[in-house]
Amino acid sequence: MKEQYLKNAEKFVEDVCESLVLYGLFDENEGWANCHAHDNKDAQAVYLFWSEEKIAKKLQNEEWANYKVTPIELGVFLDSWLDGMQNQQVFAGVNWDENLYGLEIEAMVLKNSLLEKSQEVSQSETKTLH
Repeated sequence: MKEQYLKNAEKFVEDVCESLVLYGLFDENEGWANCHAHDNKDAQAVYLFWSEEKIAKKLQNEEWANYKVTPIELGVFLDSWLDGMQNQQVFAGVNWDENLYGLEIEAMVLKNSLLEKSQEVSQSETKTLH
């Protein structure tokens, strides 16, 4: 299963760097969808994000039925979210499945992966234009 979670995380990074948007579940009273960490005792919580709206919608059940799928621009996520998450020891759960399983990624690790992939994408787009 860990291999599938790794693939889901890689897909998240690739898709988000292409589309420049990611999705979370948000409720005005409860805030952003999050849960307890499974694997990291240092994590205060795991905030959940998806690369596609349809994947996020699958989690709008039971506990999160009142939450709305909410887009987050990649630039805002990089500039405003990840540093704060790191400071608060909040991990990111990306493209978790309906059973709430997936990789728990330290915010700075995710930020570095997204920045690295963004550079690759922009470099390949530049080459295509020339």
